[in-house]
Amino acid sequence: NGEIFTPENIAAFDAFLFYTTADLTAPKATDGSQPMSKEGKQALLDAISNGKGFVGFHCAADTFHSPGDQAVSQPVEERDPYINMLGGEFIVHGSQQTATMTVVDPKFPGASSLTPYFAKHEEWYSLKNFADDLHVILVNETKGMQDKCYERPPYPATWIRNHGKGRVFYTSMGHREDVWTSPQFQSLVIGGINWAVGDAKADLTPNIKDVTPEAGAIPPK
Repeated sequence: NGEIFTPENIAAFDAFLFYTTADLTAPKATDGSQPMSKEGKQALLDAISNGKGFVGFHCAADTFHSPGDQAVSQPVEERDPYINMLGGEFIVHGSQQTATMTVVDPKFPGASSLTPYFAKHEEWYSLKNFADDLHVILVNETKGMQDKCYERPPYPATWIRNHGKGRVFYTSMGHREDVWTSPQFQSLVIGGINWAVGDAKADLTPNIKDVTPEAGAIPPK
């Protein structure tokens, strides 16, 4: 319900969890709900910048797209402000399939129980417009994946970053019900929420250039 997003209402929350898609300010929302006003969108971004937490699941990266060709990266100044807050943007996905996640920060809350590599059958997002300051937790390995949209080097799949004073956690997982019910995903999400609201500590050192040096590569159309 987009009408919730007023400065007065936002003040009552510690964090916001988004499982959303498309332009939430559009007059006709995909689920028929009331749209968010443009002022409400700005109020949300301001609240996060001022210290609120944000947790994005899967299609949260398919929300508020940057202008221009979706299959092309945009410079930071041309990206949608929401995308700059989140730290990455959806391009496209292929067929649901099994892919490997590499855990590059096992010390992140909720990640200590994960094996260094684990496989999940999921609707995997191919992503772009990554922020330079991402602290990557999981890397999407692309070797062996089907479909052109995964013909690219490994790229971030789960990360954290600061947006001003706010804490932002995002994971590209979360399409399939069996992912949501898996202990691995639940552990990671609980850790992400705890960190986003300030109840857990984590390393925020930007590592995107170290663990996914070619993350900016765009797959062929």
